[in-house]
Amino acid sequence: MPKLPLSPFLLDPNAEPPVPEPRTGACADHAPVPGRRGAMDLDAAELFVIATLRAWVAPRMRPGDAHPDWRELFRMAGAGAPAIIAFDGLMSVIGAQAKRLIDVHCCRCPSLGEDETLMLRLVAALQAGETLPALAILGDWLPEEATGPALLAARRFALSIAETGLSLPRRGQVLPFPASRTLH
Repeated sequence: MPKLPLSPFLLDPNAEPPVPEPRTGACADHAPVPGRRGAMDLDAAELFVIATLRAWVAPRMRPGDAHPDWRELFRMAGAGAPAIIAFDGLMSVIGAQAKRLIDVHCCRCPSLGEDETLMLRLVAALQAGETLPALAILGDWLPEEATGPALLAARRFALSIAETGLSLPRRGQVLPFPASRTLH
């Protein structure tokens, strides 16, 4: 029997059942990391990307709980069907083909996960017309054969939301190599 792809959005059935999230207040699962940006540090476009990402993932992580409708976030932002279809396509590829677990926090979490930060870099790079950094991010998440379809969907998503005025800020040059590396 062939091995199924590792989905970052499915809970391990052998793991202990998750402790329910608190119904009021912020997420108790993720403490803010000193020196790392949190959700409150994001501008409107970045917050839109993180909110839709978390809302798309939430029902897959905790089925049966009440979750925000990610499509409604697109409607509220004035982004139409092309953006919705592109985002769903990108997330469907990631959800079905990811080669490792993807760190996406719950909708109420004040901290940003490492992969959430990478999603912001992915969208910012594509809005800036920089394909190499986007490919590096997708290559970290996906096998080689899935990066093409994911890149196409990600580019459509990034450009569609930019057309509605949701352009992510450039925070320096988007580099295709890890920030911990030094160029000599």
